[in-house]
Amino acid sequence: MKRKVLGLFLIVVLSVSFAACGSEQETSDSSGNFDSFMEVQKNMSDVKDMEFKMNMDAVVSGQEPVNMSMSGTGKEIVQSKDDIQLEMKYKMNIPDFGSDMEGTMYMKDQAVYMDLMGQKLKVDASNEMSSMMNVDTSQLLAITEEMISALKVERDGSDTVYTFQLDADKAMDYFENNVSGAQQLTTTDDMSFDKMDVTVVAGEDKMVKSIDMDCSITTQTEDDPVKMDYKISMDYISINTDLKIDFPDFSQYQELTV
Repeated sequence: MKRKVLGLFLIVVLSVSFAACGSEQETSDSSGNFDSFMEVQKNMSDVKDMEFKMNMDAVVSGQEPVNMSMSGTGKEIVQSKDDIQLEMKYKMNIPDFGSDMEGTMYMKDQAVYMDLMGQKLKVDASNEMSSMMNVDTSQLLAITEEMISALKVERDGSDTVYTFQLDADKAMDYFENNVSGAQQLTTTDDMSFDKMDVTVVAGEDKMVKSIDMDCSITTQTEDDPVKMDYKISMDYISINTDLKIDFPDFSQYQELTV
């Protein structure tokens, strides 16, 4: 039970990580708006720290379907592409397990620390799923106009709203190129993006204010394929405000292999 919840939690972490670190990447395509997308992306590629809040509703389909919802607030500090620090306070509800959980997850020195079901757990970055949280910021400009379709650009007051679909195959290629360790997990048989619809709102300063994603992912587990449909929204509270994270004493966290 605990290991299964942990596996679901790590899938959620993967989704949040992709949204938090990938939102600026989504906003960089053309169809007559290439310059506008590129300017937003270039601005976001200079982000060194951010504070955000998120909400997600997900359905995991498999032998035992699971519904879950999650909300939280977080801080992320990017010191280098191999040195990303994270603090995320979360609340997660899994009614199929009769579970309401809340706690804090950290990332420091390429390890993930989490409070989960009354235990303090550590997952080393050598684990494939936790290593995915390291994003290669040198590749932020890697999206080409061939990667997206159905692009619409609208004005909402002083904001610019971009909506588009990211090609499923291109999403996987992009993910593998930009997330450390993803190549080890996301082989053709292991994981695939089935759908990724994206809405990005950029402010007058051409920085991302929010991102909404409607996605489907299929991953191969040891037992059966598992499909995850989720909707996630990320709102950026602050960007580049010299954030600090007060980390706890991690000596009390028990190392876990997943």
